[in-house]
Amino acid sequence: MILEFNELPWSDATLVAVSVDRSKPGNQDEVVVHVRWPDGRNEQVIFVECRGARLALNFGVLGEDTIERAYVDDGSEVLADCRQRWAASGVLLPVLQCFRIEICTTGSSLDILAMGWRVDPQ
Repeated sequence: MILEFNELPWSDATLVAVSVDRSKPGNQDEVVVHVRWPDGRNEQVIFVECRGARLALNFGVLGEDTIERAYVDDGSEVLADCRQRWAASGVLLPVLQCFRIEICTTGSSLDILAMGWRVDPQ
């Protein structure tokens, strides 16, 4: 069964870690979000063919980063800016999406610009 990004059990999940893989720049640009779902499962949400990310993370808070919600943000200014920058060099990115993750405990947010995503067990 293929789940849509917005339908994953984001509410009350825990953001465990975020990592960026640029081991093969331009060929493998990935952002990996390590999540513990409300049912206790640990998985990685891997964003593939990334074109950028804006991470507004607040540290120093004692406690876990509980996710409030996550969704595909089609109206994102970050997405519009990225598409505009690439279009200036002749590259159109109609499939590019902005995946937004909002953290309620720290007021943090992640905007990940990627062509796609998948979920892998950890």
